[in-house]
Parts: sequence; structure tokens; C-alpha cells
Amino acid sequence: MPRPALTSRDDLTSALIRVVVEQGLDAVSIRTVAREAGVSIGTVQYHFATKDDLLLAAYERAIDQVSLRARAVAEQDPAPATYIRSLLRELLPLDDRREAELRVALAFSARSVYSPRLTELYTEGYRALREAVTGALREAGTSDDPERDAVQAIAVADGLAWHLLCAPSALTTAEAEAALDAHLDRLLPSRASLTRRPAG
Repeated sequence: MPRPALTSRDDLTSALIRVVVEQGLDAVSIRTVAREAGVSIGTVQYHFATKDDLLLAAYERAIDQVSLRARAVAEQDPAPATYIRSLLRELLPLDDRREAELRVALAFSARSVYSPRLTELYTEGYRALREAVTGALREAGTSDDPERDAVQAIAVADGLAWHLLCAPSALTTAEAEAALDAHLDRLLPSRASLTRRPAG
């Protein structure tokens, strides 16, 4: 099949994310993504054969964006406490960008229940997040069980994120940020400002 001109996989992924954000997961199809991107169905099918392929690309995009922002924070301030706070705040829908990523993640997680391929990627993403938080907690030296505390901290951030997205009239962003900060204050007292060790 010849490659369609002027339309990249990245362009189509952006169109897919717009469909998820504006219309929800049920509206996602090869046809709706083609319409949103202003291209033919064949162009979309060249890059993505199935709906699961589309969702994989969108979820990978969301994970990559969160990871990039977390790495940028770590480079600016190497303290473990700062890194953990910034990483978990990236999971909250505090602006349009993060809300879009969370909507994609919500759609993806619902679909992954029925798709082994999506379940595998979801599991990889969660493991990577858990390992990152666990590692930073070990470096901070404030937890007697970094793995347990990492699971709890992620669960707090995830729960706040879903409530902010699904029940915005019941939970404000200020309340969610305060709740996450309160949990992390108990987990990361002031001595967690130890410098993170250089990678490698």
C-alpha cells in the first residue's frame, strides 16, 4: 500500500485524542478519526488497522508526555520530594492538556479490561510509575516501606484525578491539590530534600 502523503501517524493520534475528549470513547472509530483529521478512511487504516491500535497510540502519547514533563522537573530540581510531588501532580487534570490526557487514560483503562494488548501496555505504564515513585522514596530515606508508600501515593493521586474529572462540582482543583499535598507532607518530611543521585 503506498504511503498517504502529508498526514503523519502523530497527526492522526492528535485527531483521535480530540475525538476522545470531545465525544468520548464510544465515538472513536476509524471513520470518526478520519473525519476529525480531514483525511480518508484509507489514510487512517494505513497507520492504524483497528480501534485498539488507535487507543494504543493515544495512550503511549499520554505516557510519553507525562514522562517528559517529570524528567524536566527532575532536571530542574533533583530533590526526591520535589520529583514525587511534580510527578503525581501530573496525574491530576489541572489544565486542559492534563485533562485531555486523563480522558484518554480513562477511555484506555476501560477498554483494556477486554483487550490483552491494551492490558499489557496499561500494566507497563503503572509499573513504570510505581518504580519511579518507589525509587525516589528510597532516595529520600523517609519511608520504612517505599513500595507500599508508592502504591498508596499513586492511589491517592489517581482517586483525586478521577473525581476531579468525573465529579468537578463535588471536588475543586484546590481541594484536590491540598489533599495530595497533605498526604505527601506526611510521607515526605523536610529531610526528603536530599539530592537525587545522578542517573547511571
